[in-house]
Amino acid sequence: MKKYSVLISTIISVIITFIFAEIFSLYHFGNIPTLLTTFYLIAIFSIFEYILLFILFIVKKKKNKQKIKRKEIFGRILLFIALLLIFGFIIVLNIDWLHWYAYSSPFYINVIARSLEFILPAIINIIVGIVLLKNEK
Repeated sequence: MKKYSVLISTIISVIITFIFAEIFSLYHFGNIPTLLTTFYLIAIFSIFEYILLFILFIVKKKKNKQKIKRKEIFGRILLFIALLLIFGFIIVLNIDWLHWYAYSSPFYINVIARSLEFILPAIINIIVGIVLLKNEK
């Protein structure tokens, strides 16, 4: 049953990813995606897949009448926030912007500073989330 629920959540996440990408004009079905578009699609898919797996985790715990500990919830929320920060990191490092402002030194300083604003908290969230989840077992 577990394999089927993960497979179904993956299929739902793929469908939601392409619907979301179509709505916000990130990708139009049938086109060949660029590298940046591929990163966007992977990040969006990861976010939706994580949400669905988190819901499956809660349903499984409730179905087995097990108590959900605060550390488990907090660790998983930190990992979700890290996924959102990584998505923001991809947006900040938009390859088109870097190509457009190729000869602007202050722009690169701005991009590096803005990208550090996203990637450092994401790394910290991942480390703390893994430590919280690992200590639970």
